[in-house]
Amino acid sequence: MTQTKTEIKAEAIGRISGEPELVWTTGGVPVCRFAVATEEGPATRSVVKNVYVVGGKASRPSEELAVRCMKLMLGDLVIVPGVERQRLRRTRGVDWVESAIEASNVRLRQRAWQTGGGA
Repeated sequence: MTQTKTEIKAEAIGRISGEPELVWTTGGVPVCRFAVATEEGPATRSVVKNVYVVGGKASRPSEELAVRCMKLMLGDLVIVPGVERQRLRRTRGVDWVESAIEASNVRLRQRAWQTGGGA
């Protein structure tokens, strides 16, 4: 009998709303973190989603998606497919669930300067 892997696939389409940050794990793996946001509608607030891109040790740093994500700018429109991940956090004794997309790719759709605006 085969095992079926369960996961929640997600795709975010939005503008970069937080400066991309590159960190390295203790194992030497690059991880780029940023947030994307939808535009506000007439009756809604924008939806903000945290995104992280995990690199791998096998590729050269210049080829890493995580490193390339550092070239993204505030306000850029991106498409981010990936898998939804959650972890339990505790702040001041209160437990809450933090949700983010582990990106499998990040596609730049439009630069912020092409629309004349940022996020």
